[in-house]
Amino acid sequence: MDLFGNDIVQESIDFIQKSFGNETAFLGFSGGKDSIVTEHLFKMSGVKYELYYSFTGLDAPQVIRFIRKHYPHCNFLMPLRTFWKNLSTHVPPSNRLRWCCGYLKKMPGLKLPHKKRAMGIRAEESSKRSKYGRVNYFEKLDHTHYYPIFHWQEWELWEFIRKQNLSYPILYNQGFDRIGCVVCPYHSEPTGTLHHKYRKRWPKFFDRFEKGISDLFYKRQSQGKEMFYETPQQFLDAWYLNNSARWYAPSIQEKQTEKCLI
Repeated sequence: MDLFGNDIVQESIDFIQKSFGNETAFLGFSGGKDSIVTEHLFKMSGVKYELYYSFTGLDAPQVIRFIRKHYPHCNFLMPLRTFWKNLSTHVPPSNRLRWCCGYLKKMPGLKLPHKKRAMGIRAEESSKRSKYGRVNYFEKLDHTHYYPIFHWQEWELWEFIRKQNLSYPILYNQGFDRIGCVVCPYHSEPTGTLHHKYRKRWPKFFDRFEKGISDLFYKRQSQGKEMFYETPQQFLDAWYLNNSARWYAPSIQEKQTEKCLI
C-alpha cells in the first residue's frame, strides 16, 4: 500500500474526524502550503469548520490577494493595534520577545467560542515544533489545538497539492520557500541573505520598519534611556544579522525582558 496515496491522507482525515466529530472547528489559515493542505483535508473529512486568517499587516500583498480570491469564506481577524502602533511603544521584536506573534496572530481570535482549534503545524518545520506533540491543551485558555499534518514531510504536501490540483500563492514559484511576515526577526541570520531577499521584493515594508525603529530609538534616548547601540542604524545592522540584537543597555534590557515574559 502506497504511503502517500493511502495511509498518510486517510490517517489525517481519520484524525480530524475523531478529534472534532460533530463540532465546528476553528481552522487557522495563513495562505501558505501547510494551511492549504489542512483546509482541503477538512473538506475531504466532512467535518464542519470555520476558516480564520489573522491579519498582521506584514504579509506580502500577493498572499492577501490569494486568500481573498481562492478562500472568500475565510474570516479576517484584525488586531486591536497594528504592528506599527505596537512598534512605537514596545522594544523591537526578537526571537526572545515575540510580542508581534502574540498581539497580531493569537490575541484577535482568543475570544471566539471555539474550544477546539486546528492548525497546519508540522514537526519538520523546526526542532521546537517537533516537540509540540500532535494535540496540545492550553489550560489558561481552555483551548485544545490539533495538528492534522503534524507528521507530514514537505514533499508530501506538494505531492498532495499537485494531485488535488490546489491553487497556491505564486511566491512559491518565485524562490520563497516559506510564506509569512515580510519583516520578521526569524529572517535574521549571519549572512543577512533572507532580509536582503525580502527587502529587494518589498522595500516599502523595510522603509517603514526602519523609520519606526529610528523614531523609537530617539524617543527612548530623549526619555533618558541608555541604549545598547549608539545609533538606530547600528541596531538595525545587528538586527538584520542576529535576531538577538540588543535594544537597551544590559541592565535596562534585562528588566524589559522580565516584564515582557511575565
